[in-house]
Amino acid sequence: MAPLGVLLYVQDSHVTMDNGMLQVTLSKPEGIVTGIQYNGLDNLLEVLNDESNRGYWDLVWSAPGSTGTTGIFDVIKGTEFKIIVEDEEQVEISFTRTWYPSLEGKAVPLNIDKRFIMLRGSSGFYSYAIYEHLQDWPAFNLAETRIAFKLRKENFHYMAVADNRQRFMPLPEDRLPGRGQALAYPEAVLLVNPVEPEFEGEVDDKYQYSCENKDILVHGWISTDQQMGFWLITPSNEFRSGGPVKQNLTSHVGPTALAVS
Repeated sequence: MAPLGVLLYVQDSHVTMDNGMLQVTLSKPEGIVTGIQYNGLDNLLEVLNDESNRGYWDLVWSAPGSTGTTGIFDVIKGTEFKIIVEDEEQVEISFTRTWYPSLEGKAVPLNIDKRFIMLRGSSGFYSYAIYEHLQDWPAFNLAETRIAFKLRKENFHYMAVADNRQRFMPLPEDRLPGRGQALAYPEAVLLVNPVEPEFEGEVDDKYQYSCENKDILVHGWISTDQQMGFWLITPSNEFRSGGPVKQNLTSHVGPTALAVS
């Protein structure tokens, strides 16, 4: 039987792409991924999180001459929704945010267009973004930009970063006070009373699972109960910054999966 065609359902505050095997729901017009339905599971994303903290694009920016490395963290929320392509073979949708001079100092000076694509017969979806900075707009520093997915902790316990870097992982609760002991910097936590005793005495640190850009091809999580995986696949390295041996984050305790530039 030929795969079903792709359908697009547009509601007041959400939009859903559906090809019969996968359904992806996004907030409208923000363009936050609020739900991914697959293999009988109503949502692969963490339903305990607010809808704005499940699947999203974000960036970190600062004004020229800023000191320190923190910058301003910005979850990118669109203000306008548009359909780019809609037929049985493909749906492509757009969520845009426009910069105006009145926003100087308050928002990164970029026009941003986040795109999401679903194809007939595919068990995944695509996402990319277009960042536009006009010549007469203010200069700024862009420390990083990324897409992040927060998966359901009850389903995804096994993480794979490479053929030789994969394992069962601690739970996010294991990093909290009482179960975890903060170390020299916030990302590093000593697991002193984890839910699963096998992790006692380990240090959890998301940077342990960083990879060189050239080696970030496929990474993600496996649900042994549901017999499926959630994978971030790198289509090319065009969007990467810092060269082939720069270290970037991949997946880490959450369960979280990232694509970072």
